Parts: sequence; structure tokens; C-alpha cells
Amino acid sequence: MLIPSHNRTSGLKTGPETTCPVLPLMTGVLFPGTVLTVQVGRSDNLSLIEELSKSGREFVATYSRTEVQTPTSLPIHEIGVFAVIRDCTDGPAGSKMVTVEGRGRAFLKEIAHTTPYVTAVVRQIEPPAYIEKDIRKKMEEVIAVVSKITHLDPTYSPELSNVFRLNVENPAMLADRVASAFHFSLASKQEILEAIAIDLRYERLLYHLNIELNRVTTLLNINENVKQRIQEEQQRYFLRQQLHEIKRQLGEDFAEEREAAHFRDVVKDSPNLPPEVVSRATIEIDRLGQLSPASAEYGVTRNYLDWLLNLPWNITRQSSIDMNEVERILSSDYYGPVTLKEQIMQRLSVRKLLGGNDEGPTLCLVGAPGTGKASLAKAIAKALGKEFIRISVGGIANVEEIKGTPRTFLGAYPGRIVRTLREAGTCEPLVLIEDIDYFNLENDATVNMSLLDVIDSRRNARFLDQYIGVPFDLSRVLFICSVRSYEEIPEQFVPRLEILELPGYIEREKIVIAKRYIMPKMLKRHGLLKSELKMADKTLSRVINAYTQEAGLLGFSQQIEKICRKVALEKADTKKQSWTISEKNLESYLGTPQFIPEKAENMPEIGIATGLAWTGAGGELMFIEALKMKGEGQIITTGSLGEVMRESIHAAHSYVRSKADMLGIDFSDFNEFDIHVHFPSGAIPKDGPSAGVTVTLVIASVMSERPIRNDIALTGEVTLRGKVLPVGGIKEKVSAAYRAGIYHVALPKENAKDIKDLPREIVRKTKFHYIERVDDLFEMCLLDFTPSSFTLEKIFAEEIARAKKKKKKPSPRRSPAAAARSKRRSK
Repeated sequence: MLIPSHNRTSGLKTGPETTCPVLPLMTGVLFPGTVLTVQVGRSDNLSLIEELSKSGREFVATYSRTEVQTPTSLPIHEIGVFAVIRDCTDGPAGSKMVTVEGRGRAFLKEIAHTTPYVTAVVRQIEPPAYIEKDIRKKMEEVIAVVSKITHLDPTYSPELSNVFRLNVENPAMLADRVASAFHFSLASKQEILEAIAIDLRYERLLYHLNIELNRVTTLLNINENVKQRIQEEQQRYFLRQQLHEIKRQLGEDFAEEREAAHFRDVVKDSPNLPPEVVSRATIEIDRLGQLSPASAEYGVTRNYLDWLLNLPWNITRQSSIDMNEVERILSSDYYGPVTLKEQIMQRLSVRKLLGGNDEGPTLCLVGAPGTGKASLAKAIAKALGKEFIRISVGGIANVEEIKGTPRTFLGAYPGRIVRTLREAGTCEPLVLIEDIDYFNLENDATVNMSLLDVIDSRRNARFLDQYIGVPFDLSRVLFICSVRSYEEIPEQFVPRLEILELPGYIEREKIVIAKRYIMPKMLKRHGLLKSELKMADKTLSRVINAYTQEAGLLGFSQQIEKICRKVALEKADTKKQSWTISEKNLESYLGTPQFIPEKAENMPEIGIATGLAWTGAGGELMFIEALKMKGEGQIITTGSLGEVMRESIHAAHSYVRSKADMLGIDFSDFNEFDIHVHFPSGAIPKDGPSAGVTVTLVIASVMSERPIRNDIALTGEVTLRGKVLPVGGIKEKVSAAYRAGIYHVALPKENAKDIKDLPREIVRKTKFHYIERVDDLFEMCLLDFTPSSFTLEKIFAEEIARAKKKKKKPSPRRSPAAAARSKRRSK
């Protein structure tokens, strides 16, 4: 294959066509009037060399661009050089070392044969004409640049410029010899070879000579700078040694030796240091003693030794674990479920039996803000006699923040874990790692794995901080993680975490916690005495329901803090001695209520039922509404519903349709009426299957035109065959119903075991209805009278009729309940 020239070849003056053998050159470019030695190893080229050595005939040498040998012929350039062999000797591995001499440029028209070696149809290129005056100037420029290069670069002979001046009578020969003598790239040399016109050849030659001059100048500057810096360092070292000897003879002390001696004493007085640490510290101390205090490396080494030797290597403060004392402290310092404390006691028992180690999964406390995650971790630390440390990993997005930066980096520092352990002064504290849900928001797996190396008890026995460079044993550290919800835990952490779910607090529990923990802490923080501020349980209940809406205690604590601040202000300005906060004067301290508690409906109605929901703010009532209208049997849903809840509505509709005969519904109504199901508070997204029971009852009520009891709340998932499945959040849901004055609650039968977590007061006043199939609800919740006998219009119409007989005008503000009582009295 011929590689065409970048220049025009159609107008070249050439001689007659001849067929010549071709020798591809891969390691050099041959110019006319120059000599080149190449190594020949290909079999076809060896046969060509053998034949040419015997015959002495001319051949064409041309540059082959490829650097990979192929079994077929190599791609060669169409501009080459006629050449003859001047010398041929044996080379390594059966190759030949051949010295060839170039004679004149050749133009390869086409490849004639490829076996046994390459032959081509070639023509000799005639020397072009040129203008003597213009070429003389360019020749002088070339010789000037050559002189500069040979003067700066010792790899070139200084006599090159003198040799080239001997060729000034032949400009073409001068350009070719200069191009051959300098270290240009092979592609650059081929570019000059292809420049047939003399002026173009000199332009390209000057271009590449200037590039070579710039390279040589830059390299010379670098070498000069390096040489100067080495000389300066040698001079400083010499002066430093002289100063050292002078001070030694004068008996003066050295700062670097004083620091090195101090660190050697620290190593000697620290029997807990592991052998690896002692070995590394010894090396660094010896190095510190040889550095000048004025050098930057001195400060870096000193800081490293300070970190290395002040870490709590094998320093423990823990005594034996008394399980009775642990149980007592957990019960007194944390108010929460008994089952949660039992799980913690089990883990601590294992830790005691293993001598302070535990290779089980790391504890992870899951709960809404304010549910006592930090309080529980602090109580565990107090019970075990450990130092309690809180670390927030929210916003961390790189490995260096966890594992530190290497010492070779500018401004290197240890990771957050090592810094925390140094502050604690012990190698076995209790570390609460918070805000994992805000950790590594970009979900980089390497960052997640770096934190997992810290908390995973299987691999943290030799935790390696990149700054310290020596493994640190974290197996005795008790790590506890905390997160808002299970779904926000990174997937790499899930297999190595033991989830402990902290449920939200109900109203009664919040009141107990406020009186036992929050109020004493707030009074102490604001300089108040217990006798000076009094709040009844009803007042606290009013604060919870009207000013907060949460599962935890953060907002509740803030409201109590507002009251304490205002009382503190009044105490500072007046001589008043006591304050009683009641429901009447509460608004003067907290302002207008922010939330209106949900209440049950006043009377049974068609198409509305009271459901129970479990949100991040705790349990809530959820009134589900439905109505039917003329249409084509479609189901319309509104209220910002999720996909699971939409599927639950369709399943409920299908089940009610299958029970049309039992409910007394005309089957054709399902094709003639559309059903619209609505969940109020449309701005709040809703999802989950636990509203299935309530939706089924609402659809059955609308289609059968039977009212639903207003004194019962429901929750549960319904299958397509009508079975009621268990749901979560029973404690919060039942508490919400109790708070709204609803004392009948329908629950899945399998949730009966969850009632034991409720306060006794709620269990005593609430009647629980356990259901296995949704058919049980139809009999229990759907009333048997028709809307015509239970409409407000009919009640008011009868009342107006009676008023006319008595010549009295009825009050338009009478409630429906009062109207019903009036109707019964009239009968």
C-alpha cells in the first residue's frame, strides 16, 4: 500500500519509469547524500539485501509508518530515495546490519510485486529550480539556528555548523544533510523529504529547527535550575554542619535534639504502645533530630509524631459490666418500650461474656427526630461507664474525611474517627454516628465502604487511617448508628446493621417524659425553681395537640422552652414568685394554636369513614370520603395518592362488586355509576395498603346507600379475597383514635399482640374489634336504615311544621343533634 504525499506530485519533473526493488525503513528516514545504518530482520527484506549485496544494483529506500510487523507488505510512502548498499554485517537473531547511502529522490508510481520482496514502478525526481538570492537568506538562517542548538545542546557536535557551511554551494544537499543530522521525529523528516521545492523544504526545515531550539533551551533552563538548587542545598548542609559543630564545642543545646529527646521519653513512658507504633515512632524521631527547625519538613514530622504518640493506644477505662446496674440506669434514664431495652440488654450481655468485644451487627436506632435516639445511646454509655461521643456524618462526600489524607499531601490531617478518639482519651468509648441519611448524598460506593470499615466489627480491628499509617484497633469501640427511617439507610450498610426501631410517643407518654425529664432540664437551664412554674397535665396535653404535630419531642421541648423564657423574663422584671400555666392563659405564652386536632363526625353518614394513618408525626385520623354519580362504572381517586394506595382502592372496589348480592346492591349500578374516592389534605402525599379496610367499607356504603358508624376507627390491609392482613403503627394509630374521642377501633386479628404496648388507660377505655375478613365489618359498621329516614332536610322540615303549629320560628343555629332530640320529644 502506498501512502500518498501531502504535496502535489502531478507537476514533478521526473525521469523515465523503471522497476526497482523497495526496502521499507521503519527506524529511520534516508536523505540524498547521507548514510543510514538500519537493522533488517524480515524474511522478504533479508532476501532483498542478500541479492543486492551480490549485484550492487540500486534500490529505493522509503519510510514505512507502521511500527507493527505484519505478514503482508508494509504501507510505504510514495516519496523515497534511490540508494545503494555500502556495508552489510550480521546482526543479532539472524538479522543484518546494513549501511545504505542515498543518491536522489524517487517517486513510486505503483507497487509491481510483493514477492519474494517488494518491487515498484519508480521515477527519478529531477532537482527543481530556485532563486539564488532568496535561498541564500534561508541558508544563513538555517546555519544560524544550527549554531545556537549545537552551542546549547552537548549531544550535538559543535563542528556541525562548520561542516554545513561547506555545503552552501548546494542548497538542496545542505537542507537534506541538516534534516538528517538533527533529532527530528520520523514523520517530520519524511515531511521534509517530501518537500521537493527548495523554498518549501527550507520553510519546513526552519520550522522544525526552531522547535528543536525551544526544546533544548527549555531543557537547559531546567537543568540549570536543578543544578542551582542542588548547590544551594549543599551549601546549606555545609553551613548547618559547621553551625552544629560550633554549638557542640560551645556546649549549647539544639531545638531539634530537644524535641527528639522529648518524643523518645514519651515512647519510653508509654508501655501500651504496640510494636508497630514504637518502630514507626523511632524512625520518625531519628529523622526529626537531623532536620533543621526552620525547614517545612521539620514541622510536618513533629505534628505527625504528636498525633501518633497521643492516640489512646490500648488505653481503657472500663470495669466489669454489672447487668443489674445497667438495667437500672436504662430504666431511669430512658423512657421507652420494654422490648427495646431487652434487646439492648441481650447485646450487652454478649459483650460482657466476650470480654468487651462483639462481632455481631452494629446497632442502628431508627426513629423520627425527637424519639430519644441520642438519649438512649447516652444512657447505654452511662450504664457501661464509657465515654459518650456524638459524630455527625451528614454532608461527608469523600474518603479523606473518614480515613484522613496521606502525609505526602499539603495540609494533611487525620480522619474524623482518629480525631475523635484522641479527644476521648480512650480506645473504647461509645460513639453515636448520626445523620447517616445525609451521608454521601451522591452515593459513592467507596465513601460508603470507608465508613463501613469503621463500624463493621469484622474488619475494624486493624483500621488504617491514611495519615497515621499504622493500624488502630476499633473493635473495642461500641458504635451505634442513628437514622430517621429504614429506607434512608445506604444499601451497603443494611446487611451489617441490627435495626432497633424507636416508635413515636403518644400523648400520655409525652406528658410523662415532660414531667420526668424535660421540665427539670428546662427549669435548670433557665434559672427557675420547681415551685415557681407549674403546669397541669391538661395544659401539657393542650401544648401537644395544639402547638405540635410530631412523633418525637423536639417541637414539644421547644414550646416548653418558650414558656420558660417568658417566665424567666417576668421573673427578672417583677417580684412575682410563682406562675401557673393553664389552658386559659396558654395562648399568652405560645400565641395562637398552630394545629386543630381532628375530631370524629357528629353522626353516621353515607360514604365517609374514619381511618387511621401512621405518619412521621405519629398517628392521625384520616377521613376517607366517597360518592357515586351517573357514569360508566369508573373509579376516580383524588388526594395525592401513591401507586400502592390506588391499587388498594381498585382491589376494594372489585371485592365489593363481588359481594353485591350480600350487600343488597343492584349489580347494574356498578356499570351505571362512577365512584369518586377522596382523601382529604390533598397537599400531603399518601401511600400504603393500610387504608384498604376503610376504603372497602366506604365503597360498600356508597353503593348500598347505608351509613357508616361514626364512633369507630379502622385500619388494615385487604386482599382481593377479603382477608384482612396486619399493619404497622398500631400504638400510634390507637392513640390517635383515643385522642379524638373514638373508643371503638377495628384492627386485624393478627395485630392483637400489639395492644400490650399501649398505656393501661387507653386499653381500659377502648373496645377493640378484631377482624379476619372484611365481611365482618359490613355487619358491624353499616347501619340498616335508609338515607330517607336519616336526612337533615327531613328533620328540619318536620321541625318547621311543628313550629308553625305552635306559631314559633325555629332557630336556624340548632345543631342536628338538638333537632333529633326535639323530634323524639314531639313523638
